[in-house]
Amino acid sequence: MVLVEELSDVTTSHGENDDVSSYDDDDDSLTPSMVFDQIMGPTVMLASHEHPFYIHGSSNGHCDGCPERRDNGFFGYSCPTCDLTVHKECAESSPEINHPSHRRHPLTLFKHGLPLAAADDKCRLCGEKLGKLVYHCSICDFSIDLYCARNPLELVVHYPKGHEHILTLMPRLIRFTCNACGLESDRSPYVCPQCDFMIHEDCIYLPRVISIIRHRHRISRTYFLGSGDWTCGVCRRRVDGRYGAYCCSICPDYAVHSKCATRSDVWDGRELEDEPEENDECEEPFWVVSDGVINHFSHREHDLRLEDGLANILGEHTRCRACVRPVYSNSFYSCMHCDDFVLHETCANLPRKQRHVLHNHQLTLYNDDSIVMDFPSTRGVFLCSACDRLCSGFRYECCNIKLDVRCGSISEPFLYECHPHPLFQTSIGSKICAVCKQESVYVLSCLDCDFVLDFKCATLPNRVRYKYDRKPLSLCYDGDKDVTGSYWCEICEGEMDQKIMFYTCESYGSTIDIHCVLGDFRYVKPRLQFEFNGKKWKVALNGINRPGCYKCGFRCKGPFVAVRVDYDNGVVCSLSCLWKGDTFEFVRRID
Repeated sequence: MVLVEELSDVTTSHGENDDVSSYDDDDDSLTPSMVFDQIMGPTVMLASHEHPFYIHGSSNGHCDGCPERRDNGFFGYSCPTCDLTVHKECAESSPEINHPSHRRHPLTLFKHGLPLAAADDKCRLCGEKLGKLVYHCSICDFSIDLYCARNPLELVVHYPKGHEHILTLMPRLIRFTCNACGLESDRSPYVCPQCDFMIHEDCIYLPRVISIIRHRHRISRTYFLGSGDWTCGVCRRRVDGRYGAYCCSICPDYAVHSKCATRSDVWDGRELEDEPEENDECEEPFWVVSDGVINHFSHREHDLRLEDGLANILGEHTRCRACVRPVYSNSFYSCMHCDDFVLHETCANLPRKQRHVLHNHQLTLYNDDSIVMDFPSTRGVFLCSACDRLCSGFRYECCNIKLDVRCGSISEPFLYECHPHPLFQTSIGSKICAVCKQESVYVLSCLDCDFVLDFKCATLPNRVRYKYDRKPLSLCYDGDKDVTGSYWCEICEGEMDQKIMFYTCESYGSTIDIHCVLGDFRYVKPRLQFEFNGKKWKVALNGINRPGCYKCGFRCKGPFVAVRVDYDNGVVCSLSCLWKGDTFEFVRRID
């Protein structure tokens, strides 16, 4: 059976003897249509369309004929008259086909979307919204997209790992609950009448045994959990025990929805049935040399000695090599030979490998030596994948993700001082942070209310010291309270949004904007030289006179600035200004 017929009437409209491309010899000017044709290139006439197609493509990989997206774009055909861009194979589709999912009548190719009388605007087989090119049977109101027309589903499936009996496709609009994942659907299940069993096509091939990043043991697929108060270990919603899910043989109360367990950020895609168990142990971060003395993996050449922070309050320049926060009064390890190598006691105990909610593999802890990223051209610093901060300390890394130790240490449930309920990373997709009002892909959500927190706000220090205040400042969030009056930042003297977090000193009643306290270079070690987009920079303390940023022209507000090593007075105030090009844009402004 031929699903897509070969077309024999494909002709090129710009041949050697084509009159369309000729013009009067007496007039040596080109018409606008000729110029357009020269820019767009050659055209072809196809039976599937009334206008000539230009050999062109889509840069974003989107086809108007089928739901298949191609990451790097594609070369196909386009019609400017109809605003239509399609894959080559979609454009060359046969005007009429016989499809195995609809044997009663042939399907006709509609070139401008479904007829008005059609009751359903989605593909009968895959459920994707139909595009401008669609195969349709007006008698049965049966429609499929061109991808499903080229790749028909099997009418019967015998896959014992998915179900012990033969499964048969039912290409009908019928509402059902999938026995494998527990989700409702409205079309084309595979059915087993003798078991009263219905399943999505993609759920047939769910793996039997997998390992997910959210649980320390392997989990196995089951089509019936049984009665009980089950809660999904990923999305934290209820799991209906009447349907399929994944469960742990060691932890009797642990279950995960089938769709949640096989999410790309949760599962690494490996089927582990009949595979031996892997050793999950990792090397300790340090060796104990003697009482209070260790040898840390990041500084093997010398030993580190535990210091009492209360007796050794150090200055702003003395930073922990891992988290790049000031040491202040925290207990810390210091090198017995080097003056500038210091680790908080908690940072010295960071595990060498870490499970994390943002990635489907274990992350490995790396020290701050030879930090290199291919894009942008950066050396000595990196951009944290979760909070987008510029950092120079230790990082947790795997594949294409790099997390600073603050974001890399977040685990579930996450307890946030400014919110009464625990937070979880439950879903993929961007949301608006309730604290900073910015949209972020990586967020933590509350299951009891609509509170959402991004990783940048989640890792703000609860208390900081400002150079002109004797007492520490505390993080404050009044966004969920009815507050009267106005808040003003004592550094930049600007009015602050009452719904956004800020720092305050309860003893003196002062309020300071977060950016003025921390800035964008807080987590890059002062005096460190680094490369960013091919230029050399170093981080320095902001002076009392606040120099002007040569990119935006405003006075630098934050406690730290980035200074161009090869320019005099080449100072930038923020990461966004650091991203800008090399053109000097300084204009003296009063702010």
